[in-house]
Amino acid sequence: MSQQYTIADYLFDRIAEAGASEIFGVPGDFNLTFLDNIIASDKLRWVGNTNELNAGYAADGYARERGFAAMVTTFGVGELSAINATAGSFAEYAPVLHIVGAPSTALQDSKRRIHHSLGDGVFNHFIKMVEPVTVARAQITPENAASEIDRVIRLILKKHRPGYLMLSPDVARQPIYPPTTKLDDSQEDITSQAALADFKQALIEFLPNKTMTLMADLMVHRLGLQNQLKALIADTDIPYTTLSWGKTLLDENSERWAGTYAGVASRPVVKDMVENCECLIKIGVQYTDTTTAGFSQDIDENVVVDLHYERASIAGKNFAPIALKDALKTLHEVMTSDINIVPKKFCEEVKPHEQHGKDDEAIRQDDLWHIIADALDDKNLVFSEQGTAYFGISDVRLPEGVTSYGQPMWGSIGYTLPASLGGAIASPHKRSILLIGDGSALLTIQEIAVMIQERINPVIVLINNDGYTVERAIHGENQYYNDIPKCDWQLMPKAFGANDDNSLLLKAETAGELKDALKQAAAAKDKLVMLEVIAGKHDIPPLLADISAALKPKAN
Repeated sequence: MSQQYTIADYLFDRIAEAGASEIFGVPGDFNLTFLDNIIASDKLRWVGNTNELNAGYAADGYARERGFAAMVTTFGVGELSAINATAGSFAEYAPVLHIVGAPSTALQDSKRRIHHSLGDGVFNHFIKMVEPVTVARAQITPENAASEIDRVIRLILKKHRPGYLMLSPDVARQPIYPPTTKLDDSQEDITSQAALADFKQALIEFLPNKTMTLMADLMVHRLGLQNQLKALIADTDIPYTTLSWGKTLLDENSERWAGTYAGVASRPVVKDMVENCECLIKIGVQYTDTTTAGFSQDIDENVVVDLHYERASIAGKNFAPIALKDALKTLHEVMTSDINIVPKKFCEEVKPHEQHGKDDEAIRQDDLWHIIADALDDKNLVFSEQGTAYFGISDVRLPEGVTSYGQPMWGSIGYTLPASLGGAIASPHKRSILLIGDGSALLTIQEIAVMIQERINPVIVLINNDGYTVERAIHGENQYYNDIPKCDWQLMPKAFGANDDNSLLLKAETAGELKDALKQAAAAKDKLVMLEVIAGKHDIPPLLADISAALKPKAN
């Protein structure tokens, strides 16, 4: 056996096998020696971030595109900085492996006051802290390394949620044999064939002659079933919708697209399609307060066929365990058999948007997002910050092929800037489009330096509306706490390395200027583009107005 192959090599080979070709993070003295293994790898590349929180956000965006991501931080100070990002990855089903460089086993055994610890000689405080936001954790030892590395990564891939490995540099240097099995060797099929047969028979009895609408959401994307869902849509005539969490799963320019469903905040035609059909087929749907305007959906569960992660149900009767891919395949078979499927008819024609303001007038929120959508193409990854950007873009049609990401469940402001970096690195053939407000951008703006260094050339559309507008819409419209410091956004990128060769800085105050700037941005494919859009301080997208009304704090 060669003494050159180490536990660190084993770990990083498994990470590459799981689908990552980059690893995000920040160096620290407890991880430095095994960062050398990443540098030496012919399968992986190190992407250093400006802080650990941003590394976690970038890994999350990467995982959404690639299906797996990894990051490395140091013990204590580094890992606790990243835990907010890990919590978001857990809440939103992003499979990220967090590797923490820990003090050496000798230092831990000495129980002395080691830096980055709490000074109490206890070194398992932080692995306990991540328990609620991870599906698997392990402290790697020479004895358990292969089995625990494999177990944690396999669970991350199976559950589509984060995991955690604690690795000391002395352990990382220990010799080990390379893996001889594949990671997916133990990926068992959880579906019960008996449950699936009963589900199929129940579908055959339930579906015929009922007016039908289909609603898709997040889990279809997280489980990689987009093509399977699109095949069902292609082979049937039923109309469809998504929640904002599942936006761009389906073609939004089809005549069968009803719009985005958002409970009471839905457009009347969408609300009717979802709430007044005789059979609503839900695929991978998870309701949140922000996607349903405070859980205001009015859906009779007796008309619902619900396909979920490991179960299916019809009118409240559960069939389990059935993997979503198997339930979707069975649904497809039944709906394309000789039973009579009745697409629900639209109660009114879905008309294209007509611009409200003139091109030489100040930009209005009810036009802004349509103008942006018109400038997108099928090579764009759109990251919309949880605020006016997310609610603005959720309500407009995006071109077929665009992938839209947000964070409506965890809702950590500033998330999308580093996440758009991670997504762009994961899919270098696509161009990242970041839609973010000035308040959110201030939290993570320094990651522009890494964007420039990595030459991912995103388009950053920064909405300068003078503060936390989404918070103003909910409470404290004119309160000081919703203000932010005044910044020169045209100057900001230059502080992080922007120059005329690698960047284009634009500004738009009217609808016409915005259209022109978006054309310039699309043409400047070899540069980072920062487009500052001046918007009204109290102007908000129509969907946000309805949802914020539902989310306003209620007086006791």
